Amino acid sequence: MAIPKGLTPSVLKSLDRLLGATVDIPVAWLQQKRAKIDAQTASFNLVEASIAASVASDVGADPQITDRALNVLVRKEYRKQLNREEVARAMLQELDTPPEDASKNNDRADVEMDISDDWLNIFERYAEDASSERLQNLWGRVLAGEVRSPGKFSLRTLRFLSEFSQADALTFETFANSVFADAAPKSLVSPKEKQDIRELINLEASGLIQGATGLGLTKTITVDKGGLAFLKEGSTVIAFKGNPGTKFTIEVLVLTPLGQELLCLLSNRNCKEIARAFAYAVRVPEMHDAFICSIDEADPKKSLKVSEVIWMNEAQDALEHRTAE
Repeated sequence: MAIPKGLTPSVLKSLDRLLGATVDIPVAWLQQKRAKIDAQTASFNLVEASIAASVASDVGADPQITDRALNVLVRKEYRKQLNREEVARAMLQELDTPPEDASKNNDRADVEMDISDDWLNIFERYAEDASSERLQNLWGRVLAGEVRSPGKFSLRTLRFLSEFSQADALTFETFANSVFADAAPKSLVSPKEKQDIRELINLEASGLIQGATGLGLTKTITVDKGGLAFLKEGSTVIAFKGNPGTKFTIEVLVLTPLGQELLCLLSNRNCKEIARAFAYAVRVPEMHDAFICSIDEADPKKSLKVSEVIWMNEAQDALEHRTAE
């Protein structure tokens, strides 16, 4: 596997865990890790010698059974190593793609952080069991996200993903295509009258969303003194224009913290399309104008640039170069 140059310590640490000695890494970092590896190797050798001695002393052992057991063990470990390497490949491929939300990573760019050893221990066990391409790519995206921002994915999320079926994933992906930021308008995701709502109930029972049952949830959008209200997901912003102080309350289903972590793993969401559909779903006469904006990351003030007019009843001159809140 070709390893790109200029890798961060977190990437190297992840590759070392998944690939072992196949990774070409800086000498200083390698020397630091080599002491741990040598100590582990010595321990493994002692255990291996003990097992060999035990087998040799067992006069009644069937050589054919011993050979078959050894073959099974070798094949099993080979498959695990293959799975780990495919996950590593998927991680590197993901890291080659700039993240949708670059602003969150920039916040941590000047802070040296490392992936937790406990997190990697648990991740490695799941990665080595990922035998399908879908799961290998999924775990690769998880590891890439954790490399970019250590602590991004909780241990609970890892456990959840290990049991997440493809059918459940497709259901969540369909729901997520109506979510902007952390909420979906109820009018977009609720089935029509007398239609089955079990999918929403299952998502709620899984701990991914809230508001599908019971009294439901609402979200309030407040227009500031400048006549603007903002909803933000990553570098995409929906800007509404209305009378200062006006409040709009909409019925929504919201993502739980677990659901928000899973949302980061969906690579095929079109944020602008979702923003457009969201804006129309919550439109009321008091919302005079609506725009899709992008955050100018090159500007220290993080100013907004209008990229699309969703609807407009009044001039939008005051919106240009407005600082995101």
